[in-house]
Parts: sequence; structure tokens; C-alpha cells
Amino acid sequence: MANQILFSSEWMERFREVINEDRELSWIAKFMTCDFVWQIGASSYLFHVVEGKVRSIVPPTWNDSWDFALEGTEEAWGKFARPVPPPMYYDLLGMITRLPECRLTGNRLKAMQNIRALTRLMSLVREV
Repeated sequence: MANQILFSSEWMERFREVINEDRELSWIAKFMTCDFVWQIGASSYLFHVVEGKVRSIVPPTWNDSWDFALEGTEEAWGKFARPVPPPMYYDLLGMITRLPECRLTGNRLKAMQNIRALTRLMSLVREV
């Protein structure tokens, strides 16, 4: 797995496996059901989550809809994905509230209702 390109389709499939195998997340996210987009620079991925399990991660199409989006530059998400992220890049909530290149759009209520699970889910990027 070490030769995978960060945030490629193959990497995203491994990320989905890591998410679904995580015992802590399975407990925290058991009531998390939503669709969200993770925008990494010019690339976007639609996550379909049902009861804490990621059913699919696919590029969104014009016909898709989602509850909220996590948006940021490829550079910012690359720093977030490091095994030891630099200051300001280690926490999802800190990034979307403090860094101008990162933001949360869409239904913020739905995102905040699931923020603990979402934070754990996104932190798993460091385990891929």
C-alpha cells in the first residue's frame, strides 16, 4: 500500500476499509447516517455513510446530493494526512474554523450533530 498516490481512487478505497474496520469509530458513529463531500483541491469524493459505515466513496455526479462538504486545498489536506501534522492541521474542526483555505459548507447542523464521529473518521487518513 505504500506506493499508492495520496488521495487517488485506490487510496480512497483503502481509506474506506480503514474507516469500516475501526472499532472506536464503529462505536462513536453508530448513529451517523449522511452523505458528505470531501473536496481536495480540484478533486471531490462523495461519502455515503449509513450507521457509521462508509458504503461508498465516489466522485459526485450532477445528479448526486449531499448534506455538507469539507473543502480545502490539496496542500492543506496533505498536511492534515501526515503522521504528525503541523500546528493548525491536526484537528478537523480547527482547520475548517481557522484556516481560510478550508471550510465547511452545506448543512452545518447535520455536520455538527456528527462532529465527533466525523473528526474520528477524518483522522483515520493518517492510518492509510
